[in-house]
Amino acid sequence: MDSGDREVINKLPQPVEFGLTLKRAMHLFTVRTDEALKPIDLNLGLWSVLREMHRMPGASASELARASFHAPQTLGSLLHRLESLGLVTRTTGRGRIIENHLTEAGQEVLKQANVTVEDIIGEALSVFTEADRETFERLATSLVAALAPP
Repeated sequence: MDSGDREVINKLPQPVEFGLTLKRAMHLFTVRTDEALKPIDLNLGLWSVLREMHRMPGASASELARASFHAPQTLGSLLHRLESLGLVTRTTGRGRIIENHLTEAGQEVLKQANVTVEDIIGEALSVFTEADRETFERLATSLVAALAPP
């Protein structure tokens, strides 16, 4: 097999390359975010749960799992971690549903974390012009819609 044949075999189809580029971007975002949030005892997963809890006070674990893109089992361990940090309270609410709320400490940590995450995203997007950022957001939103279940 000559080098030209190996090159054809090693090159993936363009849609696959595009998908892998998206995966690499998400991986790098996760790594940078986890590292930046470490000083306040959070990571991307914990921050996403706090963020959704702020948006939906009193949400159940299953509601938070869907909103933060976590499996129910993962969400349970994240909630226990947040509760042990004093950032969340869990109380019986609607029927047998356990409602989840941010504590004052949770609200303060979320504010800190939001600034940190905004800085990371802002820095990454600074390589684009304003027009390119608007186009990128529009295209990314269209891609999400195209990938969403019918």
